[in-house]
Amino acid sequence: MNHFLKLWVLIFVITASCDSAVSGISTTTVERSKININQDWQYLEHPTLDINEALEKQDWESVNLPHTWNALDATDLNPGYRRSSSWYKKDHNLESISSNAVYELYFEGVNIISEVYVNGIKVGGHIGGYIGFTVDITDVVKAGSNEVLVRADNSYDPEVIPSQKSDFFIYGGITRDVWLVTLPQTHIDRVKVTPTVSAENASLLINVETSTLPKEFIVDCELTSPTGKSVKMTEAVGTDKFTSLSFENIKSPELWSTKSPNLYTLTTIIKNGDKIIDQTEEKIGLRWFEFKDHGAFYLNGERLLLRGTHRHEEHAGVGAAIEQRATSRRYGTYKKHGRKLCKVSTLSTRS
Repeated sequence: MNHFLKLWVLIFVITASCDSAVSGISTTTVERSKININQDWQYLEHPTLDINEALEKQDWESVNLPHTWNALDATDLNPGYRRSSSWYKKDHNLESISSNAVYELYFEGVNIISEVYVNGIKVGGHIGGYIGFTVDITDVVKAGSNEVLVRADNSYDPEVIPSQKSDFFIYGGITRDVWLVTLPQTHIDRVKVTPTVSAENASLLINVETSTLPKEFIVDCELTSPTGKSVKMTEAVGTDKFTSLSFENIKSPELWSTKSPNLYTLTTIIKNGDKIIDQTEEKIGLRWFEFKDHGAFYLNGERLLLRGTHRHEEHAGVGAAIEQRATSRRYGTYKKHGRKLCKVSTLSTRS
């Protein structure tokens, strides 16, 4: 009987292992990750509302993101500024999935109305092309190939802002980066920091929001200086989704300014006993500002001349589908010319 029991246990363990391998489902500890999936999409310029009709079409073309179908036509009379809808498609392979993970797609911007499908199932959508959004795909994602489809629509619609008579083009398409985000089932949703700052000292109120939780867990926070030195550490026991912590009396803080953009790092960890469940890092600038009489602006107690510019999200040849490198170069140009303007303004003020 004893030999029979051992044999039964052995068969059960082997069967369970085989089932797990076949399904591609893992039960290992999950660490958060964020993977860019801009490459190797397919684009279909067709306004159909029916996903099946779109999939039956043969004239899909290869594109990388960001992408807009108005890159060249916005200022052309022929064929003209296209305000309609199109489809995007991508096959993304996952070697395995975890039973204790959350899977999301994060879109930084789809202009202007979007619908998102994964493996033929609608998982979400968004109205508005200038704010990022997330769709949860945990229930539909699988090990192996996963088909992602996005319908983007920039048609005239008086019910959708911005104004349909605005002074800029509404470029249709997936105009910003797309990411695959993996999170542990219990994870940090948001860390909100409220600072109180002076030249002598600073304090921080930290509110941590978490997802599904153990009955009791620990929240650790550590503040690191711009040079990498540990400044403060604190810990609290959490019992619901919201936990508050604080750092008091941070002596002589290294202030953020336009000349010295010092950034502290706030590391937040949630633990179940000694086991780390999730961890995030936030960059924090400590500064204070005010407008005094007659409109003068002061940063950290010193007057700062404000010089602004007007920027539309567009670039020759690509419309609103601007790569990050081009955006960085543009901001570098703004900063260079801003310095020149501030020097001229300072001289004229002194004279």
